[in-house]
Formats: sequence, structure tokens, C-alpha cells
Amino acid sequence: MIPYQNPYQYLLDSSALFDLKRDYPISIFPSLWDSFNNLCQNKIIVAPREVLREIKKGNDELVEWAHNFDEIFLEPVDEEVEILQQVMSIYPANILQKYSTGIWADPLLVAAGKYYNIPIIQHESTDPNQYKIPSVAARFGVRCIKLIHLFDEQSWRF
Repeated sequence: MIPYQNPYQYLLDSSALFDLKRDYPISIFPSLWDSFNNLCQNKIIVAPREVLREIKKGNDELVEWAHNFDEIFLEPVDEEVEILQQVMSIYPANILQKYSTGIWADPLLVAAGKYYNIPIIQHESTDPNQYKIPSVAARFGVRCIKLIHLFDEQSWRF
């Protein structure tokens, strides 16, 4: 029996996609977007479905982009849900209450990063006194990178 090979290499947070749209507009950087879209089309970049919900709150051209790449937005598998419970247990009650009725992809990103053993592309900085993605992910051994690091790891030159 051939062991399962994870095809995914990166998880995408909505913050990185918002940064990509703002800092690298498609009208100025079409070849960068082609390269990025290629990674998404081949499911090298994926995201939890909750990221799609965050994107849809924006009601802009990223909603159409996300519609064209709907297959990258994954529902968690059972093993991720088990990890998600561990991730959620480290958040203080005030943060859990703040997001209890809204859309919040952060814990799902960390759980998926741990399960698939892949980095999260996001824009936050590590601050051990806050419960941002890099700080929480570090507790679970999940690496976080920024867009520029993705470009470098992919050896993109424009």
C-alpha cells in the first residue's frame, strides 16, 4: 500500500490574500497573480473553508477570485477537528466570546497547519502576549510566513 502523500504545501489566510490584492494589484503584477493562481489551481495553496467566509465579507473582486478557486477551500477532516479542540483550549474566554457568533478562521488555520504539517501564509507578526496566528501556531509547531517569503521559496522573480 502506498502511503498518503499530502499534495498541499501552504495554507492561505485571508489577510495574505488581502495584502496580495492591495500591495500587488493584478493590473500592475499580472505575472505574479498568474504564478499565485497556478499554485492555487494545483492545490499547492489551500485554505480552510472559513477563510472563504472571511473573503466573502469583503464583497469585492476577491469574492469572484475565490469563486474561481472554490476547490482550494477545504472542510476539516476528523483529525483536524481533534487538533482544533486543542487549539481552541488555549484561547482565553474573552477572545472566544468575541468570535463566538462571527467568522474566525485563525484556529482552523492552525489546526490544518498542524495536521498537514505545512506553513500558514499570513501577515501578522509574532507577539507572545497576543493570540495572533503566529503566536498560537508556534505553540503547535506550525510555521508562519508572509507573502514575500512565499515568493522567495517559490523562486519567483519578476
